[in-house]
Amino acid sequence: MGVLVSQISIALSGLVAGMLLWSAIGGVPWMRRLPAGEYVRLHQYWSPRFDPLGPIMVIGVLACDVYLLLVAPTKGARYLLGTLIAALVAVIVISATRNAVLKKRVMRLDPDDLPEDWSQRDPRPAFGKWNMVRTVITVLVFLGNVEAMAVYTL
Repeated sequence: MGVLVSQISIALSGLVAGMLLWSAIGGVPWMRRLPAGEYVRLHQYWSPRFDPLGPIMVIGVLACDVYLLLVAPTKGARYLLGTLIAALVAVIVISATRNAVLKKRVMRLDPDDLPEDWSQRDPRPAFGKWNMVRTVITVLVFLGNVEAMAVYTL
């Protein structure tokens, strides 16, 4: 069972890492170049398509890694999986307290009637920073899950 759960964890963590990596190197830089109204329109189009998927996959990886921690055959595997779980919790906290808050603000905006203080309230710099943090963590989690797989296949 450990092999199957580890494979699921690798697949899900790879998808999350890939989705965030695409966002960090493609989506966010593209959005930063857009005029404010077009950025809001694009974000309002994009967010509902990615938002349900990302959190579901992160919770899936977390559930798999918790299971693998509980059945880990070695102290080293338990340490690695505990670290991965802590990293996933960090991704969840950053997503909920930083990125999701910024997204909700953008989702409520009218792209044709932005606030006069938009230049001070533009969420793109903060969103990009926190998105990059999540991206780095999820790529490391993916690599850690690949390493953890070795425990269950040797």
